[in-house]
Amino acid sequence: MKNEIDKVDLEILKLLSSNAKISYTDLASKILVSPSTIHVRVKKLEDLGVIKNFTINIDYNKLGLSFTSYLGVFLDKAKSFDMVVESLRLIPQITVIDFTTGQFSVFCKVRAIDSSAARDVLKNVHSIEGIRRTETFISMEELLNDKDSLMDSIEM
Repeated sequence: MKNEIDKVDLEILKLLSSNAKISYTDLASKILVSPSTIHVRVKKLEDLGVIKNFTINIDYNKLGLSFTSYLGVFLDKAKSFDMVVESLRLIPQITVIDFTTGQFSVFCKVRAIDSSAARDVLKNVHSIEGIRRTETFISMEELLNDKDSLMDSIEM
């Protein structure tokens, strides 16, 4: 797939990743191509699955969800993986679920109002059949959440 993406596509991705609301006209003027070229390229990137959606970054702290924790999940049996993941997906406070190597089978990010609400999430997680135990990590402060620097590191 990398051969299908060129420098213009990469510039489009960089600009869209920092501002999903930017117009095709503004993109075109920054990259020095026509708006129709931008339209065709964005459609191509969507068709390739490179662009999955256009989204916004929400400051959850300003919505009162300032407590962030991570759960390392140990499974009873490997065959319970799919069922456990589907159950975890149903818990709205779990915003990220990763399949991992190492000591945990699954690693989850939890957003909650406070430690009491996070404890309720943990109780809910512990009720899921197939989970042997969990280990909780409390985030004191998010120090980096920067997709722009990652985009800047990609070269064509």
